[in-house]
Amino acid sequence: MRYQSNRPKRQFLAGVACPSCKALDKVVQIQLYQPEYDEYIECTACGYTERRPTPDDIIDIQQSNHQETVHYGDDSAGIVRFK
Repeated sequence: MRYQSNRPKRQFLAGVACPSCKALDKVVQIQLYQPEYDEYIECTACGYTERRPTPDDIIDIQQSNHQETVHYGDDSAGIVRFK
């Protein structure tokens, strides 16, 4: 069995700009193992944090971005609307 530390794992992400302050090479990926697993990014310059989306969040995003086709009865033409 591999030894696992209880301390958070911090890893700088090279070449990544902060979504908030646009500072380059200031974003850290943090992984927590206790009390339960969690992962997020944090900017060391401005303090901005962002969580990784859960699988349920990804499904909700995909469903809200689906394409809708409208047919006009004769099936000769349709309009694609992006939501």
